[in-house]
Amino acid sequence: MNLKRLLATAVLLISATSQAKIKDNSFLMEEAYNQEAGVVQFINGFQYTGPADDWNYTFTNELPMGNETHQFSYVIPVAKFGATDETGLGDILLNYRYQLINNDHIAMAPRFSLITPTGDYKKGFGMGTPGFQFNHSVSIIVNEKWTNHWNAGFTYVPSAKNSNDDTANLFGYNFGTSVVYDINEKLNFLCEFVFNSMDTIDDAGMKLNGSTYYVVPGFRTSFQAGKETEIVPGIAAILGAGPSADEHVTGVFAYLSIESKLW
Repeated sequence: MNLKRLLATAVLLISATSQAKIKDNSFLMEEAYNQEAGVVQFINGFQYTGPADDWNYTFTNELPMGNETHQFSYVIPVAKFGATDETGLGDILLNYRYQLINNDHIAMAPRFSLITPTGDYKKGFGMGTPGFQFNHSVSIIVNEKWTNHWNAGFTYVPSAKNSNDDTANLFGYNFGTSVVYDINEKLNFLCEFVFNSMDTIDDAGMKLNGSTYYVVPGFRTSFQAGKETEIVPGIAAILGAGPSADEHVTGVFAYLSIESKLW
């Protein structure tokens, strides 16, 4: 993938007429802004990485619970593993997020998630048992042009299974930060730094730990579809760093959000 060509294509996405700043539309990061009352968001994310030739698609639906303080969402993942050429549904996440703080300078929103065992663990698409995930997001408005986001959290899955039905308690943690620069109100440059570490069980029943570290530079834009609907497309490169650089991981991330006031 030619990075210069990718970024040039992103710039061509500039569209017309969005009066408000783009918010809550990061790629692999979470921003700390819940949905406003009556506003529902539909998020599509597609991630491709090589040289393994893997891809992952997620559909996320965010719904306010009465007002901005409480939010419910769910995430439906579908993945393909290049090594086996298998495609399947992963474990669906059911999320509750609380708007702890949201003012002109800083926002905070902890998220609590139930991991449901919908993926076929025999084929590596799930854990085979329910699990729990926590993530805390912080968004800091540095000035009228720059915003800084932070994420930190963990995942715990008791008695997870591998394809041979070996079990182990698996733990993982995540950390990330990003900067967003407003080129103008309808075009932003983003650069995300995302680290994930997660236990797995190998075919011999041994517990192993693997980690990924990605640098994700990209662009997002927005335009209005009527008075009540905002559409936000985005595109980014995925560049492996640390252990992911040693494995020569590179890829692309494509994003599309549709956000509309439904009631």
